[in-house]
Amino acid sequence: MKFYQGTVEEKEGLARVCQEWAAEEFWPYEEFLVSLKIPGTFLLFQSENNQWLSLALGRAMGGETELFYIYVSTKARRRGLADALLAVFCDHAQRDWSCERVMLEVRTSNLPAQRLYEKHGFEKVAVRKRYYQNGEDALIYEKAFKAVDG
Repeated sequence: MKFYQGTVEEKEGLARVCQEWAAEEFWPYEEFLVSLKIPGTFLLFQSENNQWLSLALGRAMGGETELFYIYVSTKARRRGLADALLAVFCDHAQRDWSCERVMLEVRTSNLPAQRLYEKHGFEKVAVRKRYYQNGEDALIYEKAFKAVDG
């Protein structure tokens, strides 16, 4: 698992996956580049043989991290990559950004993602009605970190 640093090789890899995964309503490459310029934004990715298998995009701000995107290539699913990626994402948010919680939105129809989030201690806290372009609702999930006494 790596943190995106914006190297030429990483930009090429990100551009490739954006193109390959476009049929699955994946973000355009330009949206990732714009997002990555905003302070507190970070991108984790996993690759194998110079091919990206998964990624997670988030932003830490004001004691909170929002998970914007987590994705595993259809070719790499059922290998535990999303599980590992989400664990590292949450650990980074808490340890490196001192965040008190992680927030995310997920489609009501995306039951595998909901199970993943709940496995990692996320809880449903709200619903955004007709949030997605097709009119589908979004569930808002939150994972609060326990305070550690010094």
